[in-house]
Amino acid sequence: MIRFSAIFFAAGLALGAGAQDAGGVADIPARTAYNATLAVARSVVPANGTVELVLRLEIAAATSLPAAVFTGVTLDVSVDDKAGPAIREAGKDGTIDVAADTRIERRVTVPVARFVPTPSETGFATVAVQWQGLPGANCVFKVAPDGSKVDIAKLDLAKTKVVLVTNHGDMTLSFRPDKAPHHVESFLKLCKQGFYDGTKFHRVIKGFMIQGGDPLTKDDRMQERWGTGDPGYKLDAEFNDIRHTRGVLSMARGPDPNSAGSQFFIVHGDATQLDGQYTAFGNLEAGADTLDSIANTPCGGRAGSAPLTPVVLEAAVILPVMK
Repeated sequence: MIRFSAIFFAAGLALGAGAQDAGGVADIPARTAYNATLAVARSVVPANGTVELVLRLEIAAATSLPAAVFTGVTLDVSVDDKAGPAIREAGKDGTIDVAADTRIERRVTVPVARFVPTPSETGFATVAVQWQGLPGANCVFKVAPDGSKVDIAKLDLAKTKVVLVTNHGDMTLSFRPDKAPHHVESFLKLCKQGFYDGTKFHRVIKGFMIQGGDPLTKDDRMQERWGTGDPGYKLDAEFNDIRHTRGVLSMARGPDPNSAGSQFFIVHGDATQLDGQYTAFGNLEAGADTLDSIANTPCGGRAGSAPLTPVVLEAAVILPVMK
């Protein structure tokens, strides 16, 4: 089921008498009369979730638009550069007169299954969407593989990867189960549960590390407690000989060596003073530019390490490899 809503700003609207095809916008005026954009609320969406599309129209001169623009949905879709399923929801007949200098915003929520009926279990699908008849109203998003049914016990932990999708870009992680098997398994279980989705990198120190994974960071009202959250359990230390050099993935902890939970950090600059004191359990395999972008975000707060603009971990997506 597709859900949608519309917001009109400074709009003069009147339903016209002319009949139109309820499913299309073939008779829309030349683009010189308007500017259309289509955006997606999230760049990566789960296979079992929904996609929120935002259609915006800026009307420069008074004109008439098919009512279907406001009440229907006409999306042309491609998946991984191949034709995908067209999405059509019939709208009302007739036209709507629109005054000059009108801004229109519509939010349309569509189940992911309408775009990708059979999601991959091992990789992303890239979906391109064009609103038919509205040049410029197009966007691209990724559908994450369906990891909800992944059996962690059957994974080859040394070959399985996780993609951290952030509002600064993506980072791909690989793991070292030979050095810290319990930490690797716990991290993957939390990823499977969606535990990390929507958390923030709450502590960023350029040249040192970026830290995230605290579930409390999903709630801005709990900012004073950021850095104290956990998954409800603790992990015994698995200190090893992995050096804390740039790109190493390691677990944050409190004063007790056996107090690691869900919070992790990625080393930005070599921090070998942490060797043997924190459990390193993986590496940054791709996305060094994203690591740098996050590390360079302006920070403040009492310790000078709280990003002034939220750095959001939108999704932690497992790319499974079975044994």
